[in-house]
Amino acid sequence: MEKSFYMILVAIAGIAVVYLSGEWIGRGYALINERLARQVHEAYGKATERYASDTTLQLTDLFRQELNRNNLERLAFRLDTVSLTDSITLRSDIHYATDYDSLLRMRQTFVYPISEKQGVRADILNPRAGSIGKLLYSFFGTLIGLVVLFWGIARQVKIIKRQDDLAQMREDFSYAMVHDMKTPLSSILMGTRILRSGKLDNKPEKKAKYFDIMEEEAQHLLALTNKVLTISKLEHGQLLLEKSWFPLRPMLEELIQLFSAKAGKQVSFRLEMETEQIYADEEYLKEAVSNLIDNAIKYSKESVDIRIATMVYDNYVQIKVKDNGIGISLAAQNHIFDKFDRGAFDRKGESNRVSGFGLGLNYVMNVTRSHGGYVGVESQEGKYSEFTLSIPLPTEEEEIK
Repeated sequence: MEKSFYMILVAIAGIAVVYLSGEWIGRGYALINERLARQVHEAYGKATERYASDTTLQLTDLFRQELNRNNLERLAFRLDTVSLTDSITLRSDIHYATDYDSLLRMRQTFVYPISEKQGVRADILNPRAGSIGKLLYSFFGTLIGLVVLFWGIARQVKIIKRQDDLAQMREDFSYAMVHDMKTPLSSILMGTRILRSGKLDNKPEKKAKYFDIMEEEAQHLLALTNKVLTISKLEHGQLLLEKSWFPLRPMLEELIQLFSAKAGKQVSFRLEMETEQIYADEEYLKEAVSNLIDNAIKYSKESVDIRIATMVYDNYVQIKVKDNGIGISLAAQNHIFDKFDRGAFDRKGESNRVSGFGLGLNYVMNVTRSHGGYVGVESQEGKYSEFTLSIPLPTEEEEIK
């Protein structure tokens, strides 16, 4: 509500600026016209005075010289001879500024008598050249200023919106993290109390089971902490990768065995390998692929078929993970790799049934980029999602190292 108020206030202020600028330009135009009228008639008066003192001079040249002195080079005119018996305005007839204005509006100057029956006046051919020309710099300067103003306001609104979105994501992340940490911490605390009580001293099998549960929960918390720290290092370029050639099959088969054992639903894997080797940091690449498999299982139906394929394409080794899960909308695909973002799955309420903080895909993206590669996604809602990790083949310098 408060943000809407400020946006409306900015819009009203913008409209007011435009109106006042128009008012200012209009008044400025009127003042410049008034000044122009005075300058034109003063120039014509000085020209006729010089002509009266020396009639061998050309009145046209004298008038042009006087106009140029007033920076009115672009003003064009023509001298016409008129009869003094006609309805004319002599210099002696001009008393007020309105007299100048009325003559300029008719594009004329006062009449200078050259005989008893005839006089000469100047017809101004382009009176607006003298006024509009002087307003151009001010007008365009104001226009550019307004454009910069509104651009700055738009950018500021965008930044504020982005900050609000980030703050909301951080708040959601904090809530999810605390909520998800509560269960393992409670399990560890409960297991510690039971073991300390001595009730299981005569039950070694049950005692060992409690130790296993506590160790698994502690590993879960440690893995989360390491992931957050790793993402932070990756984003700041502080993580050094130890890249080398290693076989892909053992790593992928180990992940398949791990997720087949711990998945809480029916999972089938299909492994298709066109290439067996990759040049990368095995630890971080394994964790990235693990995140993709974990997402495929989390955001799927009661049973899930996962296809993992490897191949070489355009100097990249590609690892593809495809599932038959709920899919991701086109709109959500634009930001699924953002940190803390889990909006791709909120539409079906999936985020209410699975744990996570929106770090997995961001981790995958940062690890892939740190290898000099990229990650892509292809998905269709309700049918499938396929993520592709593209890791570049090593350069000659890298292989020598």
